[in-house]
Amino acid sequence: MSPPQQPSSTNPNSLKIRLTHRFLHNLNNLNKKRSNLDNTQIHRRSHRVKLAAYASMARVVGSRRAWSRAILWKIRNRKVFTRNKRVDHKTTHHHHLARSIKRRTTNHSNHKREYVDPNGNSGQEVKLRKLVPGVETMDACGLLDETADYIKCLATQVEVMRNLVDLYSTI
Repeated sequence: MSPPQQPSSTNPNSLKIRLTHRFLHNLNNLNKKRSNLDNTQIHRRSHRVKLAAYASMARVVGSRRAWSRAILWKIRNRKVFTRNKRVDHKTTHHHHLARSIKRRTTNHSNHKREYVDPNGNSGQEVKLRKLVPGVETMDACGLLDETADYIKCLATQVEVMRNLVDLYSTI
């Protein structure tokens, strides 16, 4: 007779446990930097919590997935991009105005054909490549595999965050 199996939530190697541990560690690091918050600081803090959640998820998965490598690379290099980024407000305003005009004109057209990009990918595949980080050059089978893993990790992340909110709202 084999011993009874423990539920996956108590397994120290489960994704949920590792994600919770990493996320709480990152939140603890954020709380060390806490001060009186105004509106801009609240926005920055919420952005940092979001980054902590994504970093936790990507670190738990490690470098075995393309999406986790892409997220970790983006987080590691975000300071380099923000330091080197110059903002030309006139160009930025013009760009946003042109995008909103384009959006208005394309919303009224009634396209029934499915978009196919120059590489022969369907419109749904192109949309999927925009949603999942790190899969730009992957074949369709690999894209679906990465997407399934990414969705599984996002669902686990949502469950962990809901449980943490429930836990801390009762205290």
